[in-house]
Amino acid sequence: MNLLILGPAGSGKSLLTANFASYLEREGYKVRIINLDPGVLETIYKADFDVRVKFTVNDIMRREGLGPNGALLKAMDLLSEMDIPTYDDAEYTIYDAPGQLEPFLFRDSGRRIAEKLGECCCLFLGDLQISKRNLLSFYLYALTARYALETETLAVLNKVDLLSSQEINQIKHLLEDPINLLKTPSNLKDEMDMEILKAISRFFPPQRVPLISAKTGFGFSDLLTLLYEVRCACGDLT
Repeated sequence: MNLLILGPAGSGKSLLTANFASYLEREGYKVRIINLDPGVLETIYKADFDVRVKFTVNDIMRREGLGPNGALLKAMDLLSEMDIPTYDDAEYTIYDAPGQLEPFLFRDSGRRIAEKLGECCCLFLGDLQISKRNLLSFYLYALTARYALETETLAVLNKVDLLSSQEINQIKHLLEDPINLLKTPSNLKDEMDMEILKAISRFFPPQRVPLISAKTGFGFSDLLTLLYEVRCACGDLT
């Protein structure tokens, strides 16, 4: 199974890649790691393939006279055109994506990259320290990833180790059903949020959102269970 780790900068994608790979190996699985970020200076894991052997953002900036953002977009176009390794000997191959979401959610290169991965599940990672103040935005972003990439996508909230037990229980209640994210409409935005969620619920049934800590490994067993259910037609993600 191919896992594409996607999320905003600072959400903990590389740490999740490293530590979830180690967890899977301890559970007896064969794991491969692929770095798809051409802009990272160093990785905290040993990659089986690193896109930086082909090109880097700095190289593209120098060669084509582009700024960092333009060079990253060019790099994603190049990545979408090259052969991205997949490994038949691995039960899980983890692909660590760049922190910038725009190439994946708002450009065709992201969908083409996901297509190259074959049987793929996107783990859309959010930072609980930030997302807890606006869980609806995180939920909508994860659905955008699923819609744009046309692949199974699991919303995953990271950094649970930085929250209190009370905060964790409150968030779990809210995530049991997206409708819980809504409050009684008191302004136009609240009314829009309600209508958006009602429309979304017609096409995307609620799914469990695991709360994890990429640092401590908390919640990794729940995440692995969800991945079992993605692979199994009899699985229940609700």
